[in-house]
Amino acid sequence: MRVLGVVCSPHRMGNTARLVRRVLDGAEEKGYETELISLCDLQINPLSAGSSQPYGISFPEDDMERIYPSLEKMDVLVLGTPIYYDNVSARTKLFIDRLHYYSYLGAKERFPKNVRAVLIITYEWDNPKAYDEVIEWLKRTLEYYWKMKVVATLKAEGTRKRPVAEREDLLEKAREIGLNL
Repeated sequence: MRVLGVVCSPHRMGNTARLVRRVLDGAEEKGYETELISLCDLQINPLSAGSSQPYGISFPEDDMERIYPSLEKMDVLVLGTPIYYDNVSARTKLFIDRLHYYSYLGAKERFPKNVRAVLIITYEWDNPKAYDEVIEWLKRTLEYYWKMKVVATLKAEGTRKRPVAEREDLLEKAREIGLNL
């Protein structure tokens, strides 16, 4: 089984990255093949208008093309995003928009079937019940458009006062998610 972790944070070793990495660690313990992609290392541009393109949308030639092969081989997607101003990071939204590529004939058949997904969000607010609507939006989006099945979610609140690196209970939950894939 191939588990792809996508970190949508500007911090390579920040709270979000640590949790995604820990899920991958658990998956590796189980014997699964893993790959981690940090979007902050890539140049990914938004969709643009293209009158000669199907549906009037043009897909830029950029580093997203480096991600497509990994997406096409995954069995599980571990998607991690920090919350900024009450929603996913701009990198997360851009990544999701660029998955639109798989809505078109030719590419549609290359997107794997029966992909499971793990959703991870991190945020500074100390409210553990916050942002359930963001998790629901992500879940609904992945399930509706790409037929993924969200099998686990993990929220880390209060990460400025209590960074993930100092929270063994949270890191262990992430590892257990990976072990249970």
